[in-house]
Amino acid sequence: MSVVNGNLVGLYVENQLIGCLTTNSFNSQNDEIDVTCKDDNGARKVLPGGNQSSFPFAGLFNPASSYGFTDLVAVHKNKTRVWVKMLVEDELAVTCYAYLNQLTWEGPLNAGSTFSGTFTVDGEWSYSTT
Repeated sequence: MSVVNGNLVGLYVENQLIGCLTTNSFNSQNDEIDVTCKDDNGARKVLPGGNQSSFPFAGLFNPASSYGFTDLVAVHKNKTRVWVKMLVEDELAVTCYAYLNQLTWEGPLNAGSTFSGTFTVDGEWSYSTT
């Protein structure tokens, strides 16, 4: 596989592609536990802590999408824990359970209506290359 075209990277909820996305990403950050002592001569020391990960996304509001804003509203409002994956052609994938903790719908002047949100990972995530 060569450089991946971003148009091929989809975000799925319960194995259904979110329709009309314009961007989606996976973010992961390991927390640090500061264990610096006074006698470390000013050198900071850390231990690895917990992991915080999320899937931010944005798209154009299209009521005709097979899985779109209406479905996301239900997931968000009901605080449903869902299976989420960011996938390229069944070859590369980040998968996990997550909650849709943030959801936005916008209606700008003289522009297409948009929506955005962030799935927050609940538990461990995995990455596969097959």
